[in-house]
Amino acid sequence: MTQLIDYAHPCMMAENALKKLHDAALQRDYDAAVQYGIEAAVEVRLTIQNLKLMKEQENALRKQTETV
Repeated sequence: MTQLIDYAHPCMMAENALKKLHDAALQRDYDAAVQYGIEAAVEVRLTIQNLKLMKEQENALRKQTETV
């Protein structure tokens, strides 16, 4: 059984954090903007990690079907 890996949620969270970063920068709240930037970076890293896991999972399934 394959495990469902969610890349979309952290991707949407990164998008949301970037919007908040932009809004904070427009309001000249640079400390908040930096915090949102860090949050966005973390979420992007999770997105990339999940995409890599999805690729590994797909490759493993492909190899499994090739040997059958």
